[in-house]
Amino acid sequence: MIRLQIQRDDPAIADGLYTVHAAGALMAGLWWADENGPLPDWTAFAFVPIDPAGRGVFRYTGGRAVPREATHIFVRSAAPDMTAAEQALVPLPSRRPAPPLEGAVRLGFITDLHLSGRPWQVGRALALAGTGEAVLCAGDMVNDGTAEQFDLLWQLIEDRLPPNTPMLAVAGNHDFPPRPDTGARFYALQDRLLDRAERLGLSVERDDSGAWAAGLGNIDIVGLNAAVPGRRLAFQRQGQLPWLDRHLTDTPAAWHVVLCHAPLLAHNPQRRRPNDMPYFSRDGQLQRIIEDHRNILFLSGHTHLSMNCPGGCVERDRERNIIYVNGGSVRTATLKPEEALRPKQWTDGNMLWLDLAPGHAEITAISLASGERIARGCYRFGGEQAAPPV
Repeated sequence: MIRLQIQRDDPAIADGLYTVHAAGALMAGLWWADENGPLPDWTAFAFVPIDPAGRGVFRYTGGRAVPREATHIFVRSAAPDMTAAEQALVPLPSRRPAPPLEGAVRLGFITDLHLSGRPWQVGRALALAGTGEAVLCAGDMVNDGTAEQFDLLWQLIEDRLPPNTPMLAVAGNHDFPPRPDTGARFYALQDRLLDRAERLGLSVERDDSGAWAAGLGNIDIVGLNAAVPGRRLAFQRQGQLPWLDRHLTDTPAAWHVVLCHAPLLAHNPQRRRPNDMPYFSRDGQLQRIIEDHRNILFLSGHTHLSMNCPGGCVERDRERNIIYVNGGSVRTATLKPEEALRPKQWTDGNMLWLDLAPGHAEITAISLASGERIARGCYRFGGEQAAPPV
């Protein structure tokens, strides 16, 4: 008989200890479920090796959320010959379905497309993300910064992105050729996207430093270009960060969504040691500016980490209501550190849904290969009052 013991750290999140007892089994999988069985269109959140004593332990970390509709966990074991052995449906203690988030603005978020010659995955990402109210891209849209790649990208935008959905983007290091040039091809695309957003009704502000902002209802979207010709990560024009500070101060919004290709050192899922170097030299200055403000969603890419990464790719500063999201990759992603059991699907490309309402944010990662919602890419924040500005 298969059994599951659940010891959650906090009823509001999924973190905790999940212990499977399955004598004679090789491994067990865990899925979020309701009283009828596994939730449709959700991936498993764990695959647990079973030891010779018939016991397997999974430690969930990273502050992920339990899906709103989940009330149970479905557990299924596999015998050594990988045939199904046993299964069980285990209720979550004191758990009821949560109501949907009302009045939210949905944004699609993609990063690290690395478009070169095979456009299927990029086209699918644009089509999925484009069913939101806007698409945001954190850079590395193309792989080599060539005119041919940018032409192919624009053709995909016209073919796969719904005509009424604006798209906004910032530069990644791969959006420029390996040898230094003017960066004209990327900036021409950025201007083209901003012009398109204005025609679709967004209020757009452009600064001479290369930074920009776009208003979508009560959501303020800000773009920082922290990559420069020659595939380097840096702020080419020093005025971007002072402009950002003034803009955040002067612009009231329910959420400020800040796009920047590389993550900040303090919130990079794979750089946690004291001697690690930041990606760009003004990392500390940008971190201080962000922390001087409130209600910010900081979106980055560059690392190509899977949203299934054990430690998670999302962090929240609850006092200031600042959320840092390192958004995986449209291209194949990686798990660091590795796990004993992991399906290939966990390293497939993904995109994110960002559902934003005043004081509330929900983040849901979507597998591009299967279209399923990624259980380890589910986060939900809100309900508390953010601290007032200082």
